[in-house]
Amino acid sequence: MARPGEVIRNPATGETVTFLVTAAESEGRLLRLEMAAERSSAPMHQHPRLEERWKLSQGSVHFLVSGAERVLEAPAELAIPPGTPHRFWSDGPIKTVVDYEPAGRFEEFLETIYALAAAGKTTATGTPNPLRAAVIAREHLDDYALPWPSVAIQRVLFGLLAPIGRLLGYRAHYP
Repeated sequence: MARPGEVIRNPATGETVTFLVTAAESEGRLLRLEMAAERSSAPMHQHPRLEERWKLSQGSVHFLVSGAERVLEAPAELAIPPGTPHRFWSDGPIKTVVDYEPAGRFEEFLETIYALAAAGKTTATGTPNPLRAAVIAREHLDDYALPWPSVAIQRVLFGLLAPIGRLLGYRAHYP
């Protein structure tokens, strides 16, 4: 469980996250984190039940939100509604505060993905193997999902694959 002030790093993506407000501290209403990176990128994804709000204080970030590209240059803000497919990337250093409302279990998802990357258990882009990813995704589909197929189909797909992953020893939280 994350604590305010705790810092985690994802060596695959180069992102460093500092938890500012945790789910426990806000009674589930808010997760606030500061993210810094020399370069950053995230694949297309959505947060089915979480709103994501960026307050960029340094650098420039490209966003693809619902198929439309835009560039955020500091200082700037951007809100992404729940269930909206999006991705982001930067070519240089960035620093931002990102809020997720409600907090859901997104901090647990981040802790797991960052710990796997730190242990060398992801691809160079920070993605776990498909069966490990299915176990994690099954637990976190309200927090983080693929943009397609629909979340309902992902629930079925990951519901079928996750038991196989668990048989191989994979867990939804790492370590």
